[in-house]
Amino acid sequence: MMLRRPLAAAAIAGAAVLGVAACSDDDSSSATSTTTAVSQTVSESDATTPTSDSDTDTLSELTEQSAQTILRTAVSDETSADDLKKVVDSGNPAVIGTLQAFAKASNAAGYTPEVYTVSKVSVSGDTATATVAVKSPHAPMPVDVELTYAKVDGSWKLSSEAINMLTSFAQQYSR
Repeated sequence: MMLRRPLAAAAIAGAAVLGVAACSDDDSSSATSTTTAVSQTVSESDATTPTSDSDTDTLSELTEQSAQTILRTAVSDETSADDLKKVVDSGNPAVIGTLQAFAKASNAAGYTPEVYTVSKVSVSGDTATATVAVKSPHAPMPVDVELTYAKVDGSWKLSSEAINMLTSFAQQYSR
């Protein structure tokens, strides 16, 4: 179990480094098409992204679908700070900025919201663990990671531990 996290982090970090290197192109039309593709993908996933208080209020039960919606909202580079506060458990305002920076960098490297697929959720009281398959755009097989969620004021949110794990992936490949 303890070996899975480092392996997942290494796989994601390695794929991201390769993706950034492969995507570095001086051709501005290539950058524009990549930006357009990411924007289209995020727009297509907006149907499952909570954008108002009433949407997040309906997440009183954590299912695979609701956990995926929360995660994909958190890792989208188009999610506003206000919307992030609705889906992440953090009293530290700096975490929101860090998560937004992670989303922007990871989305640019090909880790757009749809590469994260929740396959299993285990709930125990006000905490939950979700198994998430992360499909790298640069590797043949997805890597499973476990992210935790916390029930805060009746709504499920991505835990601060999960946020730390996600943002640590970016720190590993930015060195």
